[in-house]
Amino acid sequence: MVWLTSAVIAAFVSALFSVLTAERRIAAENVIQERKNWRDKIRELASEVHEALVGIDEAKLRELRARFSLLVNPHDTQDQEILALITAAHTTHSDEFTQRVALLLKHDWERAKREASLWRRVWERVPARVPFTAFQPGLEHRYRWARWTRL
Repeated sequence: MVWLTSAVIAAFVSALFSVLTAERRIAAENVIQERKNWRDKIRELASEVHEALVGIDEAKLRELRARFSLLVNPHDTQDQEILALITAAHTTHSDEFTQRVALLLKHDWERAKREASLWRRVWERVPARVPFTAFQPGLEHRYRWARWTRL
């Protein structure tokens, strides 16, 4: 009876580790790669937007705003604030636009690192996104919080 119970427990543990390993591999190959592609698209588009803001090209800004809006979260207020800066009226805010996009990319990078590691998923909370109003150049934000610490 002991041998049978041990064999069943060993089979269960082995199956559990196989499922976790397969899930992580699939996530690494698909989800994480797609997020990398998204970050690359945002970087390229942000560069084009910055050039159009500096050059005050209204037609180009309208096109870029439409393209950018398809890549960000329509329900996130910080993403909507980024979109609001992509207009001819905000050409003097090109540095603010760049900084906001940098904060968006940093937040996504921290989330991707957490998702890539099984242990981080267990021990850390989802990284917090730094609002532009709370950003202080030169001071490092603590993106990763252990589950047992308070926010």
